[in-house]
Amino acid sequence: MTDHHTTDRRPKACHYDPDTKTRLITTTDGDTEPCPADHCVDCTRNHTQPGQLVCPDCVGAVRTDLEDIRFHARHLRWHAARGNGLAVPSARIPGGDALVAMARAGAGYDDLHTRFGTPKDGHREDLLAEDHPDDDIVPVLLPLLGWEHQWRTYFGHTPRATRRSPVTAITHYLGDHLTAMAQAKDGPDWPSFSFDMQALRRQLEGILHDEQEPQRGVPCFECGERLVRRWGKPQPCRHATPGRVALGQVRAGARAAQARLEVYATYPELGPPTYADQRAARRVPTEAEEAAARVPCDACATSKTGQGGIEDPSVGQSWECLGCRKQYDPGEYANAVRRHLLTAGPSGDGWTHIAMAAEAATTMTQVPIAPSTVRRWMDRGQVLSVCRWAVSVDGAREVPAAPGPARAGRPGHAALVEAFAGRVHGSPGLRLVFWPSVSEQAARLVERAEQAAAERAREELQRRRLREAVDAGEPAAEAGKRLGIHPARVAKFVDEWEASDRKASA
Repeated sequence: MTDHHTTDRRPKACHYDPDTKTRLITTTDGDTEPCPADHCVDCTRNHTQPGQLVCPDCVGAVRTDLEDIRFHARHLRWHAARGNGLAVPSARIPGGDALVAMARAGAGYDDLHTRFGTPKDGHREDLLAEDHPDDDIVPVLLPLLGWEHQWRTYFGHTPRATRRSPVTAITHYLGDHLTAMAQAKDGPDWPSFSFDMQALRRQLEGILHDEQEPQRGVPCFECGERLVRRWGKPQPCRHATPGRVALGQVRAGARAAQARLEVYATYPELGPPTYADQRAARRVPTEAEEAAARVPCDACATSKTGQGGIEDPSVGQSWECLGCRKQYDPGEYANAVRRHLLTAGPSGDGWTHIAMAAEAATTMTQVPIAPSTVRRWMDRGQVLSVCRWAVSVDGAREVPAAPGPARAGRPGHAALVEAFAGRVHGSPGLRLVFWPSVSEQAARLVERAEQAAAERAREELQRRRLREAVDAGEPAAEAGKRLGIHPARVAKFVDEWEASDRKASA
């Protein structure tokens, strides 16, 4: 009788070995050996069926990239005209990157510059990577037209007749043939195509998110590429706000004035239009009025991902790999940070240098944590620390002492011996800190900071709503009770307003 449980068993889960740069499986004896299964040529992580080159996950990821490129490209014109750009004095021109991304120069077949695989139709290959620095903004049509031209040549499809091809048509074409493209054994380079679509999508996300630089983390433990923070899909606020109401009134007044001018032009007996009507017809919203209309409402402003930005800015969230597209959860990201820290640490046992722990904690939390902060945690006993020292035996060799945890008020054995050695030899030992305890303390620090920021935002919202109620004639105590504000906080707000009024009158 055939044992179907053994013949139909799936291959064991494999892992990436950074030393050999291969994927290994762990046998029942505890040894490792190369994984016998076929792997996706794109992510190099997922197992594939015989004859299959790309796993369904990677095909779906590229399809999502094409949809996002099409979505973001529609908003480039608005951002180029009204985007705020980087909020630093030395920043580029606001909206400048959007203008470059919209450019069509060089995006024609006659002078196309590509960084992709060798084309089959004989036109010259000019690597884009050699013509542009890594931080250059690439026009959207440049990679899209290059890849569309190669795939149309491979499938024998008619080349696009016009050089002014819309992004929508190209992304739809690539999406319609994506499954066949992924499994084409002799076609253009699929991993490069996948990487370029991901890079183009992230470039557009960065431009439309006020042109912020992407946040980078530790290397991926699957392929070794750097991890980056994942942007969230923007969900613009469409609720009524005072700024939007005022903007609507300005535009409605201008339309009404233009209608009156048309009436004056039709009926000359009414006489010439007044200067006030002509001025009102020319009235356009000011930059301040448009900026006020773009401010979201209170509910959307406090949302984590409603306005775009990082998908989830919490500790360890929204990290993904640029190489294998693996999306990390908080536990996996903490493991990646710890692994990177231990492999770069002095002994690989969890004890590491203070500066290295501070840098890793900053990378993990995206909050600046200085080495002095870690030292303060060590002095207060909030994290585990040791003093690693060495003494000379017969002047021939050094014997390191075993590290022991040193807490506030109760130093460990290594700390006591180091203190004695420091008094004898006049040189202190090397202070190390235990990385897992530093990561936990850093996570608690971020949580407390987020809670404090949320409480400040809540207090400011209460202050503004109470002020509006008081200005409308409602007593402060009654308004505070109606709005659910604590009486002590109401009294605090009233005292602040009275002090401000006295200062203004003086």
